[in-house]
Formats: sequence, C-alpha cells, structure tokens
Amino acid sequence: MNGHNHGGKSHLIGMIVIGVVILGGLLVAGRSIGEALPIAAVLACPVMMIGMVFMMMRSGKAKGSDTPNDSHLHAATDETAKTTTQA
Repeated sequence: MNGHNHGGKSHLIGMIVIGVVILGGLLVAGRSIGEALPIAAVLACPVMMIGMVFMMMRSGKAKGSDTPNDSHLHAATDETAKTTTQA
C-alpha cells in the first residue's frame, strides 16, 4: 500500500462528495428532500463499492498476483500432494 492512505481527510471528503452527488441527483430528478435523503443513504454504499472495485483494478491490486496468504496455501497444498502420492 505504498502511497495510499485509507484514513486520510481526502478519503472522507471523497465519501461526502459521493453522497452529496447522489443526493443532488435525486433532488434534480424531482424527489423531495424527505424522499431523497433515505434513498441517497441506501445508494451511497453500493456506489462507493463499485468505485472501489474500479480503483483497485486501475491500481493493479485486483490482479491475480500471489499474496502471502495465497503462497502459504499453495505450499500447504503442495505438501499435502507430496504426502498423498508417497503413501
């Protein structure tokens, strides 16, 4: 995670901006503030999740590279395969 800060002010500002954009879009579409606020709250989470997927894909983190947990799993599987073939 070189150079990426999950706890910074920019992350919080980004989340607030996304919520305001959704709320604004609903208000422009003709919803009242009483209707738009709960809908915006419900829509904010999936919209942010979709955005996170695209950001991860763009940064290369979602590629099929081995993580330490994956390599440990592969090593355990290889060891199990050796044990079963020797028996």
